[in-house]
Amino acid sequence: MKRKIINYLIIMSIFILLGTLFSCASLKTDDDDSNNQARIELKGNPTTGYSWFYEIEDDSVIQLEEDIKYLGSNNVVGAPSLFTYTVVALKSGSTTVKFEYKRPWEDLPAVDTKIYQVSVDDKGIVEISEP
Repeated sequence: MKRKIINYLIIMSIFILLGTLFSCASLKTDDDDSNNQARIELKGNPTTGYSWFYEIEDDSVIQLEEDIKYLGSNNVVGAPSLFTYTVVALKSGSTTVKFEYKRPWEDLPAVDTKIYQVSVDDKGIVEISEP
């Protein structure tokens, strides 16, 4: 019985480590200023149950559109995916977006957290920075 528990803990630790390793981020701004959009890209492993969850401090300034692209082949469990969040300007102002990488059914702290400051100018141009 103890052996099964130890094996389970080792496997879960490996999945958490893999999830943390693949949870890198990048920021991209569209070249066409008329789009008034920018993108946040985060890697993750939804096949292991982990996903990115976000909270917008002031959702009257921006909205996020989510797209998830599986990067593995043959539906391999643990293969990474790319979570792309398109930031769409709604009005000028600034807000903060907090992303947490976790399993929704676990009552545990997130294994990774990303925080971004988002500003929208009077022309609707979106700028993203990490505090």
